[in-house]
Amino acid sequence: MLCAFCWTLIVWIMPGCTDNFDEYNTNKTQLMELSDTDLGGLFSKSLGSQFENINYSRGKGTISDHLSGYFTSTFTIYEQNTINTGWITRIWATYYTSALPALVAILDLTKEKNPVAYSVAMIWKCYMMQRVTDYWGPVPYTDAASGKAVTQFESQKDIYYNMFQDLASAVQILEEKLQKEPNLNVFGAADMMYNGDVSKWIRFANTLRLRMAIRISNVDPDKAKQEAEAAVAGDLIESNNDNAMLKTTQITSGGNGLSNMWAYFQNIMSASMESLLKGYDDPRVGIYFNKVDAANIAPSFPDQVKGNAGGYHGMSNGFESVYAAFLKAHSLVGDRWKDDNWNITPIDYIHAAETCFLKAEGAWRGWNMGGSAQQFYEKGIELSLKQWRSDLSDGSIRNYINSTLTPVAPDNYPYYDPPMTDIPVKFSGDREKQYEQIITQKWISIYPESMEAWAEYRRTRLPKLYAKKYSGNGNILLSKNMIITRVPYPDSEKNSQPEEVAKAVEMLGGPDLESTPLWWDVHQNGN
Repeated sequence: MLCAFCWTLIVWIMPGCTDNFDEYNTNKTQLMELSDTDLGGLFSKSLGSQFENINYSRGKGTISDHLSGYFTSTFTIYEQNTINTGWITRIWATYYTSALPALVAILDLTKEKNPVAYSVAMIWKCYMMQRVTDYWGPVPYTDAASGKAVTQFESQKDIYYNMFQDLASAVQILEEKLQKEPNLNVFGAADMMYNGDVSKWIRFANTLRLRMAIRISNVDPDKAKQEAEAAVAGDLIESNNDNAMLKTTQITSGGNGLSNMWAYFQNIMSASMESLLKGYDDPRVGIYFNKVDAANIAPSFPDQVKGNAGGYHGMSNGFESVYAAFLKAHSLVGDRWKDDNWNITPIDYIHAAETCFLKAEGAWRGWNMGGSAQQFYEKGIELSLKQWRSDLSDGSIRNYINSTLTPVAPDNYPYYDPPMTDIPVKFSGDREKQYEQIITQKWISIYPESMEAWAEYRRTRLPKLYAKKYSGNGNILLSKNMIITRVPYPDSEKNSQPEEVAKAVEMLGGPDLESTPLWWDVHQNGN
């Protein structure tokens, strides 16, 4: 007779698999043998069970999409810094009762018998767990989805150090196996990102390691330098052919979440985006956003808003509720993410351009990245432009890289902010402006991956995004220049593991509030 855990695995890999893992007995004292196809089914489930599907609105749309400065949300109360505690619980469950259990099952089943599958699964675990810890701070990592009665929380520093070690070990195993078998493949078509190509997972792992190293560079510079230099010594995502883009054709429960939100007119251009993209005459603007449709502008709208028809216009983040009626007079996300493209348009995870900007920052810091900050900065812009606009000539790309145009004042009625910053695209001779340029162009290039953009904004406070206009959250005082720096722990954990959550808050170093900075965020939140 099969153990209850084994029956759970079978349910996972059958059509119509369930997300209600917590309803099953997860006894791991006995494990069955599963075929490569079965393991692939579990891996596919883990890849497709994140914020991008049916939970996009809860996990990104009402949190990182607008906190990153990319979009202004039509969910007015969330735009005004309100945190929905019920949705926080749903986000937590997306990882800990859906995506991670499928992955941990693979890790348990392959650790001794299939080091290749184990290593790729571990790389994906690190990717997911970086997202989780960068949302909450201290969380369960080692015990994640273990089935234990108590899952211990770990400090964010310990989690990062464990992930560095896990990534390095996984890459070492895969490189050794790849030398003996150059066409090594694992999970096959069930791998919706790289179709089982192990060489590309090595690039993904090293790039993730570099991303993580940069993240901790302000709080732990020696460790950051060590990890970054080790990462660039290996293969990285440096070609758009290697971009980490999750194919959505096989996802049956939502696909690309950004497309799912199209019909709700949820994601519109922010004023910060307008200032940069219009100021730089950026050729990506028409891919990222749509021009304002005159059909969406009501006769009752004020003349200042009626004039938006036919152009690219951004709405201010944290707009006051009285102006919500004018949202549709602003630019909706681009046609690439139209409502009917949710199973066509892939989901963006890591672009080659980001690798270059990470290396540019490393070089700017004096680390050995194999080139200069300017070289990597300009290459990052080139890769991003080619990714989004394959029709651009080399001359057009070079003109953009050498442009001295600067951001403009957005037409963000009724606030009318000044230009967001004064930096051009052309690489500056001023060291501090160089840093702002690197982060700003990276922010533009990693669009629409708002979770990463929000994390980087918290780490650097760059780009110089416009502050929200209004906050309905008493914990986030705009008069003190405060921003949301994390999300609070879900009620489900507070109720089921109060002692562990208490330990987590102690490790956090501040109250369990959305105003408490994470370990790698060295900025004082408020003046």
